[in-house]
Amino acid sequence: MVQKGDGGMDAHIAVDIGASSGRLVLGRLKDSKLALEEIHRFDNGFRELDGSLYWDIEHLLEQIVAGLQA
Repeated sequence: MVQKGDGGMDAHIAVDIGASSGRLVLGRLKDSKLALEEIHRFDNGFRELDGSLYWDIEHLLEQIVAGLQA
């Protein structure tokens, strides 16, 4: 996701999903300087179904959307 702001600043959002947590990070680039800001963090874990472990995709998508709306 890229958004042009005032003064020629670019803003980008990265989604980082790990084994135990996830986060959304906003990166802003202005005058060749990068500033990072964590805008949303959430728990991630495995769910068991029929003896197998899975990521809860619905939960992950809900959290990504919540982070984008923050």
